[in-house]
Amino acid sequence: MKRTALLVAGKVFNLSGDDAAEEVEREVGKAITLDLDVGPTVFQVGVSRSDKAVILHWTGMTNIRNIIWQRFILMRFRWPPFQRISCFINEEEVEHVSS
Repeated sequence: MKRTALLVAGKVFNLSGDDAAEEVEREVGKAITLDLDVGPTVFQVGVSRSDKAVILHWTGMTNIRNIIWQRFILMRFRWPPFQRISCFINEEEVEHVSS
């Protein structure tokens, strides 16, 4: 059985429930806004055989010591032909995964 759920602040909610929407609003109200400056970036190109895609990847350090900015652009021969993902991640998590 496949179930779709929403994880908000460590709690799992049914995606169709109103409780999840209220919890999201509460958490957004408590959110901290940061202005991050991204320094010089490093560009890489790769190929994903499982996705049958060419991946363009940019990585850059921010003005907060352990936070890295990343952008991925997937180019493939199916819909959607281009997919863009941008995120900020903790450098310590990257080191943990790669070791």
